[in-house]
Amino acid sequence: MQNRILFTQRAYSASELVVAANYLNQHFAGMSMEEIRLRLQDELLQLRTDMTELMTAAISAGTEAAETDATPYVIRGEKNLLDHEDLASNMKRLRELFSLFEQRTGLLQLLEVGHRAQGVQIFIGGESGLAPLDECSVVAAPYEVDGQVVGSVGVIGPTRMAYERVIPIVDITARLLSSALSSS
Repeated sequence: MQNRILFTQRAYSASELVVAANYLNQHFAGMSMEEIRLRLQDELLQLRTDMTELMTAAISAGTEAAETDATPYVIRGEKNLLDHEDLASNMKRLRELFSLFEQRTGLLQLLEVGHRAQGVQIFIGGESGLAPLDECSVVAAPYEVDGQVVGSVGVIGPTRMAYERVIPIVDITARLLSSALSSS
């Protein structure tokens, strides 16, 4: 055991430190510092890859939505749901989801709720109010142009998705998209 003093850029509350300690204990207990370093390095690389993919899709969707004759919404990556065993094994549920994506009305109403909220919104299962999403979760965040909310970026996945990875990706993507689209 070693004790080290860390000097940080900002002060952390006691509750933030407890959350961090719990996370470290849950994910890295019994590992050497080298093993922890390698694992964190792998996780950061994967997070960077995920963020790059989502940002690319968000910028593409934003560009497409900004075109004069384009629809005011863009849905991309729905085929990725086939990669999740929880969803891929239930063809009826997949058909309902793809039908929801085609109709878009219910999904747009759900995203409208996200427009009115600050920051990341999480709808788990039935919280969305949409039957096809009963076994799914939606993580969404609004993005702005010059301080006015103009859209939402989000991820739909199984209820047992890796929230600890998806939430920061959606949040950062919305912030970066806001920054990229704003004139200031």
